[in-house]
Amino acid sequence: MVGTDNPESDIAGANAAGWPSVLVKTGVYEPLKGRPTHLPTHYAEDVEEAVRWAIEQEAKRQSQRKPV
Repeated sequence: MVGTDNPESDIAGANAAGWPSVLVKTGVYEPLKGRPTHLPTHYAEDVEEAVRWAIEQEAKRQSQRKPV
């Protein structure tokens, strides 16, 4: 998972690698300028929301794993 505020480099890299990504709506990203060229898996208002989303996604992934 990649979490970032820069869709033009970090989200592009995550998409190219097939990784989930979360775009934090602070820092470099300016939502008033419209949708980013490279779309994330999820948008978050701040870093705390991004971390909570990432933890939830990992918990879901772990719960779907088959026992060895």
